[in-house]
Amino acid sequence: MTIVYEPGYARPNTDAPVGFDIEIGNPMATAWRPLGGYIGAEFEWDWNKPTSATIRIKGDHPMAGYLVDCRRKVIHVRTEHNGIPWDGRVLRANVKGKPGREIITLTCISNLVWLMSGLVWVNNTLPPEFQINITGKQNVKWGPFDMVSKLYLAEVMTRLRKPVYGKLPVRRTVPELPDLDDIDTLDDLLDIAAEALDEMCVLQARATQLDELFDQTVQMQEIGLSCHLWSIADGKPSPKVFNTDTIAQLQSVMDYTSDNFLNFTNPGNILGLQDPSTWNKMTRSGYVFDTHAKRDMRKIQFRTDSTQVEYYERDVAHATAHKVLIGGKAPEIMNQVIEWGANFALQLLLNALFPGLNLGTILVGDLFDDVFFAFQQFWDPDLEDDLGEHGLGEKFGDNTAAWSLDAWANGQSTLKENSGSDTVKIQLSSGTPDGRGYSMGVDDGTGRRFQVGDIVTLWDRGTTVEQWISNVRVADNGERMVETVTLGQDRAKDGWERVFAHLQNYAGIFRGIANSL
Repeated sequence: MTIVYEPGYARPNTDAPVGFDIEIGNPMATAWRPLGGYIGAEFEWDWNKPTSATIRIKGDHPMAGYLVDCRRKVIHVRTEHNGIPWDGRVLRANVKGKPGREIITLTCISNLVWLMSGLVWVNNTLPPEFQINITGKQNVKWGPFDMVSKLYLAEVMTRLRKPVYGKLPVRRTVPELPDLDDIDTLDDLLDIAAEALDEMCVLQARATQLDELFDQTVQMQEIGLSCHLWSIADGKPSPKVFNTDTIAQLQSVMDYTSDNFLNFTNPGNILGLQDPSTWNKMTRSGYVFDTHAKRDMRKIQFRTDSTQVEYYERDVAHATAHKVLIGGKAPEIMNQVIEWGANFALQLLLNALFPGLNLGTILVGDLFDDVFFAFQQFWDPDLEDDLGEHGLGEKFGDNTAAWSLDAWANGQSTLKENSGSDTVKIQLSSGTPDGRGYSMGVDDGTGRRFQVGDIVTLWDRGTTVEQWISNVRVADNGERMVETVTLGQDRAKDGWERVFAHLQNYAGIFRGIANSL
C-alpha cells in the first residue's frame, strides 16, 4: 500500500530506537512512520491527569523540519512500554545550538488534554448569547461518575464537532445488598447509606472546563481517567463508543442499551437519520475517553532494601484536621421558606395583640437569612480516634451554600486534603537481568508487571503498608530504561505540572469572576 504524505511530512531515517518505539502521525492520524533514532526520551503515565513526554533529537534528523512545524499543525506522537500505550501530540519544539549541530527538544502532552479543551455550557444546544437549561442557570447532572462524565463529554464534543467519544459500556457500580443482621445502630445504617453513595456524584457547570468539573470527584473517589487515540490507519476494529459525530447520531447516555436516542420518534429508522452501521462505532480517527477503578495487586511488594531500587523518597504529612466546616450561606429556598414563615407568624402576632392598627404589614425582610442551615459539618471519626485528644481539630472548607448540591463534595474533598498523606517515589531499573524484577506493563503471566492504579504493598524499615500507584515515569538515557514509580497521591509538582496547574487556576478564577458579575 502506498501512503501519500502531506507537504512537509518527511520520511524518517531507519535507525532503530534504543528503548522506545516512537511513531509520528500526520495531522489526521491516518498515516504513521517510525521516528527512528533519538538522543533521549522520557514518557509519563498518570492515573487521572494529562502527562508529558520529552524527546530529544539531532538537528539533522530527517523529520526535524516536520516536527518543529507544530504551531498550526497537529503532530501526533505515540509509543508503548511493555504493552502500555502512550499517545499525544507535540506541544512545543525547542531548537538550540550551533547551526548545523542543533539539538531539538520536543515537549509533548498526552491526549487526556482534551478534558482541558472543552467548556461545559449551561445548554450545549443553544448559542452562548442565550443560556438556560431545565436545571436553571447551571448544567446539573447526577449519578455514577462514569455515566455523568461521559454524558458531559458527549454534549461538549458534539457541539465542538470533535472526534472524542465516551467508551461503552457505561461502568455502573451497584452496591451489594447489606446484611440486616449487621445493622444494630443508627450509625450502622448511616454507614451503609454512605457506602452506597461512594461512587455517586452531583456535578453542576456554568462554562466550566471539563477537567475542573471532574477534578473534585476524581480526587475524592480516586478514579482513573484515560483518553487514547484510535487510528483508522491501524486496521483494527473500532472500540464500542457513543457515536457523537453529529447531533442526529448522538446516542442515549442515560439508556446505553438503545441503538439511538431518536428511536422512539423514528421506529425502524424510516426517516434515515441514522446509519445503523455507524451505531456505537468510530468512522474516523479519534479519541476514546474512559474511567477506571483500581486493581488489587497487593501481591506485588516493593522493598526499599531491594537491589532493583536505586533511589527512593518518602514524604509523610501529618493530619491537620478531622472535622471540616462548609458554608456561611444557606440554600436560597431555605432562606425564602424561613422568611415566609417568620412574616406569617409576625403578622398573626401583631394582629392578635393590636387589632385594628394594621400592624400586620410589618415584614422581617432578610433578617433570618443564613441563620438556619447555613453551615454543614463533615467528620472523620476513625481519624479522630487514631489521633486521640491531641489531634488537630477542624478546618473551614469554603463558603459554598451548605446543604447544597456541591457542599457534600466540597466538604469531603477538604476533609481528605487535611487527613494527611504518605507518598513514596521509587526509582527502579526496568526489570533485572534475571527477569525477576518488577516493571510496568500489561500482564504477562509472571506476576511481576504493574500499572498505574494498582494497589500494591510497600516494605520500608520493617513496616509493610498498602498504597496505590498514581504515576510512572519511564526514561531512556541511551543505555538503559529507568522507571520512577509514585505510590500515593503526590502533592509535589514538577515544573511542567506547575505550569498546567497555574493555567487551570487562572482559568477557573477568571470564569468565577465572570459568572459572579
